[in-house]
Amino acid sequence: MTQPQPVKVDLVYPVEFDGRRIDALTMRPPLVRDVLDAQRGGGESADMEIRLFANLCEVETVAIEVLHACDYRRLQDVYADFLAGGGGA
Repeated sequence: MTQPQPVKVDLVYPVEFDGRRIDALTMRPPLVRDVLDAQRGGGESADMEIRLFANLCEVETVAIEVLHACDYRRLQDVYADFLAGGGGA
């Protein structure tokens, strides 16, 4: 069985963050330690998910927070596919 690969998510609504335009994010497959690290930060489940996605996409949490909801949902779909054993959406 091949290992899951990172998945590029093209944003429907690109955002400006830290002086640069972000029009795509690449999410790498999660490891258990990524989930644990996100949980160790505490807070509500949404906060933990944002920290997790930021880590998996190698961006700061605020870059995830400024996404439009439909683009955030696309990240959730890719993450769910990783959890289901797929290679990402």
